[in-house]
Amino acid sequence: MGKVSERSLRLAHFEISWWQAHHRKQKDVLLKTMAQLYELQFGISYQQALAAVRKRVEAAGWHDRAEAAEDAGNQKKADLYWEKVEGCLQEHFQLLQEVC
Repeated sequence: MGKVSERSLRLAHFEISWWQAHHRKQKDVLLKTMAQLYELQFGISYQQALAAVRKRVEAAGWHDRAEAAEDAGNQKKADLYWEKVEGCLQEHFQLLQEVC
């Protein structure tokens, strides 16, 4: 493998940064670094990236609730949450599709 490009270095930095923000429960940092990642990765504006990222982060919140409901043995509630996850992700990908 040859020399890593500056763009690849920045993409990796933003990816790691949002993982760290997620672990540290720093939602504002998470939103910012994911939006920066998308901005660079997809060549879209920061505001367009942020709109898509917000839907993905919302989906992640519903995902956590769905897993907790399943772990507690409440599949009916979990299924409702999984539907919300899917809806948020549909909006997320639609936003990206519109600008990419």
